[in-house]
This record gives sequence, C-alpha cells and structure tokens, in this order.
Amino acid sequence: MTLSPSLPAPVPRKKAVAPMSASIEETLLEAQRLVTHLQKAAELKDTALAHQLHDDLGGLMGAAVMDLDAVRRVKPALSQNALERLDRVKRTLEQAIDLRRRVIEELRPSTLDDFGLFAALRWQLKKTWGDSAVISSEAYPDVEPAFESGTPIVLFRIAQEALSIALMRVAVKTTDLTVRADPANFWMRFSDDGTPNAEKQSEDPAMFLASMRQRIRALSGKVEISTSEAGATALTVWMPLRPVGTTDI
Repeated sequence: MTLSPSLPAPVPRKKAVAPMSASIEETLLEAQRLVTHLQKAAELKDTALAHQLHDDLGGLMGAAVMDLDAVRRVKPALSQNALERLDRVKRTLEQAIDLRRRVIEELRPSTLDDFGLFAALRWQLKKTWGDSAVISSEAYPDVEPAFESGTPIVLFRIAQEALSIALMRVAVKTTDLTVRADPANFWMRFSDDGTPNAEKQSEDPAMFLASMRQRIRALSGKVEISTSEAGATALTVWMPLRPVGTTDI
C-alpha cells in the first residue's frame, strides 16, 4: 500500500497593518494648531475687553467722580453728615477706578503697547519681586528688536508663566532675567536658586511649561531647562527673528 506524502501545514497569512505614523503626526499638528488658535483668540478677547473697560467704564466712572465733586459744592451747603457720605462714596469709586486699572493691566498690559517688550518685562519683574526679599537682576540689549505684530504679547505671556513657576519654588533668594538678541535670534533666560516645593504647589508647573512650549513653538522657537544638583533652575526661551510682518494678535 502506497502512502501519500504528508502536506505541510498551511502558514497563516499576516494581516496587513496600515501605517499609523502619518495619521498620528497629522493629529498632533492639528492639536497644536488648535491650541495656538485658542491662545490667540483669548488674547484678542482680552484686548477687546481691556479697551472696553478703559474707554466705556472709565468714562462713566470719571463722570461720576465729577458729579460727586459738583454736588459737594452746591449752595446752600449740605449737612456735615451728607458731605461725609459723599466723601465715602467718592473714595469707594476711586478704589473701583484703581481696580479697573489693575484688571486692564492683567488683561492687556498698557506698558507693552506703549513702550515695548523690555519695559513690560521690567514692570512685571518689579510687580513680582518688588515687595519680597528676593534679589532680582535683569539685563537687556541696548536696542529692542523689531518684532512681528503679535510676538511681544506672546513673549510677555511666556515671561509671566516662567515667573509663575519661580513663585512655586521655595527658598528663592536670587533670580535673574537675561535677554539677548542678534540679527537672527532672540533669547530670554530665566534663572533662580530655589528648590521645588511639591507639597504646597496649588498648580502643576508642568502645565505652565507646556503652555510656554506651545506658545514659543508657534513662533518656531523652543524652551530648554537645566537644573543644578542643588535644585537651581535655568529656563531658556529661544526664537528666530523673522522679517517683520503682520499676524492676527
């Protein structure tokens, strides 16, 4: 009896796997574009609100102060009690005017628009460290670069976020901001001698850092961080200086 030769077992065919790298990359780029759009939209909204508070609410408050002064001078003179009440209302209104000014500065710093990035950075550093025992130093080029429209506010927001990270650290005694520029590049370097404070942080520094990376990435730049063995941190922001044009911020 002749036996048939045994046939080899069939080899299962592998399913073709579609390449995913291109799809993932496109998704990441779309997410980055969306975040950049939201950041720009937020700045536009804040700017519009700041202008409205300055023009409309400022005009109303100014007129109210003038009316109070006029009432105080009416003849016959008001009673002492009425005058004291008017003065109290005026003081309250003046406090509201000061609050309005501070809110406007938070929404859109007028120093940035009126005097440029370097002046705004000096103002922010004084505001951050002025009432503390921290020794703060700063250095800038003699001439501020000609930035594209919209770039100064992005760099200013990055500076605010870098200072927010520094405020989360403990035992900070000295801080430094060094700004450098050449015809093709711009740098901001923030450093402090503090140490991390994980127990008392109300916010995650990584979130500020992620926001900074996203902001500077939209300007084709990057953020680098170095930490010493003692915990001191230096954060450097770099971006290329492109020809001056117009953006939508």
